[in-house]
Amino acid sequence: MQNPAPKEAIPLYSRVATMIRHKILSGQYRPGQRLPTEDELVESYGVSRITIRGAMAILETNGLINRTRGRGTFVAEVIPETPITIHTSLNEVMLSIAVGQTKPLEIKTLPISETRIPKDIHKFFGAADSEKICRIRRLFTHKNISSVLENYMPLDIAKHITKKELAQKKSVQMILKEKIGLKVTKGEMYLQAIAADHDLSDILRCQAFEPLIQIQTFFWYESMKPFEIVNRYYRASNFKYKMDLDIS
Repeated sequence: MQNPAPKEAIPLYSRVATMIRHKILSGQYRPGQRLPTEDELVESYGVSRITIRGAMAILETNGLINRTRGRGTFVAEVIPETPITIHTSLNEVMLSIAVGQTKPLEIKTLPISETRIPKDIHKFFGAADSEKICRIRRLFTHKNISSVLENYMPLDIAKHITKKELAQKKSVQMILKEKIGLKVTKGEMYLQAIAADHDLSDILRCQAFEPLIQIQTFFWYESMKPFEIVNRYYRASNFKYKMDLDIS
């Protein structure tokens, strides 16, 4: 797994922006409400004016606040809802791909050691760090919320997939089922928080080291043969986990 960035590596203005963003999304600051003055925010967070201005710039870019000279800073009248993005079944994952816009980014062969998750790939596939593996990446956008999907799989399976097919709003598993009859028999899903590296921050248009949610799924096929590792990345501010509880 990736090692989280040390606290001091995350820019202070980004951390302040995250805290204010949470207050806006949670309703502590309501739409149209005037935010505290710059001096008040400096005192409240114990940071410099430059840090507060940097945080305000991030929030303004994200459409969460409006700044008017001579009047102050106000929470935007329309706050985007935080979508529920966790999926608990393979069918739901496939349906999530079928909505919104799909942009194929790459189909790339690279050594396991150069992937984002070499330890996980090495353990799952039982392969050496120097062995090659295929990485497929796509960008999904739905209701102005973007996520990155990465698929890692052996080269002999990935060779059946084309970039044109990836743009057709189909899951990799659906493509392989139609072309070679591959059928997944088991999956395990994990969820964790990570820090955005420069690669992911560029794609998701967020700050480097900003908190992201990673949903990682391992898939097997036929007689428990390891088939695929799938990573999906969301900005933490666009993610909410939902669990239905059956209370009897």
